[in-house]
Amino acid sequence: MHGRIRLATLAPLTLVALLAGCNGDAKMNQQALLDENRDLRSELDRARISQDDANARARQLEFELGEANQRAADSMAQPLPEDSDGATWSSRDGVPVVNIEGDVLFDSGQHVLKPAAQSTLRTIASEISSEYPGSSIRIDGFTDTDRITTDRYKSNYHLGFDRAYSVGQYLIRQGIDRSAISYGSFGPLMPKATKDESRRVEILVIR
Repeated sequence: MHGRIRLATLAPLTLVALLAGCNGDAKMNQQALLDENRDLRSELDRARISQDDANARARQLEFELGEANQRAADSMAQPLPEDSDGATWSSRDGVPVVNIEGDVLFDSGQHVLKPAAQSTLRTIASEISSEYPGSSIRIDGFTDTDRITTDRYKSNYHLGFDRAYSVGQYLIRQGIDRSAISYGSFGPLMPKATKDESRRVEILVIR
């Protein structure tokens, strides 16, 4: 009888101990998972920071490479011919460009070259032949934004093209290869600060 009483007393105590042990194990497992989660988050944050640093460094290196390439191109670039009356030489992405004032070349609303313009174009033709032999040339015509008021031209684009073509035909007579020349017209699409500056012809020497 006494043995049964002791067993009955011990059984609840054993159950309580087992439950307490399980509860402790669960808390330990939960804490371990929380610690693992925290460590993973920290590692992810470090990885993100490292990636941001790597991206920033890559952008910096690309910028420095671009500047180095530009310096190298500048150092190797052929000196541009000197400016002449109404004609200004410059470089655009490494391409020599001569800008000729429209009012030097043409009367208002016309595409026939002025007699005085021929001297300027002769100089340009000589410079292209001597400094850039064998190069291809593109001649682009530009106008101001005023609407065409004569029936001779359908639009500013037609006037711009006819002006570019007139310049090209004169350069051909000065010895520039006809097959090396192409033409374009931007009409009023690329105006400059003033109407006088907007009216122009550009010659791009594409080597």
